[in-house]
Amino acid sequence: MNELVSRVVGKPWPKGVSGNPSGLPGRPAGFRQTFSAGFLDDLAKTWRDKGRQTMEWTAENQPSAFFAVCARLIGPEVKLTIEQQLPGNLSPADWNLMMQILDAVKSAIPDAANRPADEVLEFVLGALKNCPGKAFSSDSQLIEST
Repeated sequence: MNELVSRVVGKPWPKGVSGNPSGLPGRPAGFRQTFSAGFLDDLAKTWRDKGRQTMEWTAENQPSAFFAVCARLIGPEVKLTIEQQLPGNLSPADWNLMMQILDAVKSAIPDAANRPADEVLEFVLGALKNCPGKAFSSDSQLIEST
């Protein structure tokens, strides 16, 4: 009674009939370990032969795929080191916001890079103070200007 029996998907096999026609329980002993060892050997050989060229080609032709692989390979201790090195101990979200603000200032003052920093800051502060419309209080509540 060890033959495959046609069955309806989602229904169990009839009592005494296995979905395993060989009758052996699962994979042969050591199969997974042998497979994994063989795979890693093949991977190491391929990396030796083509790794660098493939990595450079991917970085050049598929940068998003290259970056995704790099991001998955970077361990948490490296990510923590990168985050700790952001200026002013800013979080990545705050750093991103800061960069957006800087881009806005650069678009509003095209020659900002050639002006003294205090002059640019004075201009930005003045614009913010004199800007009608919406503002936020120190506790992040929206304040409507009248």
